[in-house]
Formats: sequence, structure tokens, C-alpha cells
Amino acid sequence: MGKRKRPSAKQMEQLAAGYFSRCRQEHSHPSLPGLALALGFASRRELEQAQSASGPAGEVLRRAVTRVEEATLQSAFTKDLAASAKFILQNGFGYAEKAAQPPPEEIRVLVEEPGEEGTP
Repeated sequence: MGKRKRPSAKQMEQLAAGYFSRCRQEHSHPSLPGLALALGFASRRELEQAQSASGPAGEVLRRAVTRVEEATLQSAFTKDLAASAKFILQNGFGYAEKAAQPPPEEIRVLVEEPGEEGTP
């Protein structure tokens, strides 16, 4: 099977804008698989591979993926969607819990009474 011709950077930008516009109109959250399909990719993985390319097309794709990430991040601040958004951010965008900090070590301070005059 031959490779499909990819849209130009300008066409991808228009397709991405259309996708985000549809998401707003339908009150749905943008997703990487939805973006991939809207741009003509067969899978999210194809989209991820294409966004690593240099040049205008790669830049357009990185920006579109970042918009999906931003929408997901904003969902984390919505009480009803926080757990789902956290899961998606961790598994789809590489976010992680902060590493547990070890408890601070005990610090001992010795306080000496000032000596008589002339002694330090």
C-alpha cells in the first residue's frame, strides 16, 4: 500500500482549526485520536510520528497537540472531570506525580550559655 499524500501545513492548520471549532460547537473535549482523524491520519501514533518532523507541518502539528493537552489540563480543574483528566495527562502526555520527598533529616542545634568575660 502506497503512502498517502499529506496535506500542506496550511491545510493542516485549517483542518485543526475546524476540529477545535467542532469540539466547541458540540461541547466535546478535543482528543489526540480525534485530532489525528480530523487531520487525515489513521491513528494517534501516526500523528505523534508526524509531529516530530521539522518544518512548518511539524510545527502546526505540535501546536495542535499542545492545544489538546491544554484543553485536557483545563479539565483537570473541573471537579467532575479532574480524575479523568489526570489519567489522560499521565498516560497520554507523560505527566507524573511528583516524587515523594524523603522526610527531612533531624537537625540538632546546641546552644551554649555565654561564658564569663574573656572566654568565647
